[in-house]
Amino acid sequence: MPNRVQGYGHAPATVHCWSDDVPSQTFGSLEKALAYCKKNIGDLPAIEVFVHCGQVPEPIISGNELEALMKTKRRSLI
Repeated sequence: MPNRVQGYGHAPATVHCWSDDVPSQTFGSLEKALAYCKKNIGDLPAIEVFVHCGQVPEPIISGNELEALMKTKRRSLI
């Protein structure tokens, strides 16, 4: 996995689920968004995480990259 999210640990992030039953949620940091994903993964089908870091387009984390980040220790994102 490329380390393109290095430094985004404290950037706000939105967890978007493609299911109409699950509303998107925005968190104050990528770390908190990933913790939410990890805790609720069974209830979150087809999710993406949008990182609000000032880049255009915003980085989108999904699939294998998201799975790997949920397993990563928090301090490696900072």
